[in-house]
Amino acid sequence: MTDDINRLEVKVDKVLERVGNIDVTLAAQHESLKDHIRRTELLEGEIEPIKKHVAMVGGAMKALGVLALLAGIVEGTVELLAFLRGIHL
Repeated sequence: MTDDINRLEVKVDKVLERVGNIDVTLAAQHESLKDHIRRTELLEGEIEPIKKHVAMVGGAMKALGVLALLAGIVEGTVELLAFLRGIHL
């Protein structure tokens, strides 16, 4: 009976040692995660001006596209009117 109790105590000790190792690993991973979150927040802050710039450039390109479309419509209208009147520019 004492042999069984001794083996049981040894097994419990091993389990407790493993749980202790898991706690140490978990604490280290938690610190690593905190550092990762901090770096991610810093990088996201640096990306914001780039996002704004990309949005502004995209808006400018759309505005140029609209102006080109309007210029094409005006040019086409002028050419059509000139053609209908028999005037060649």
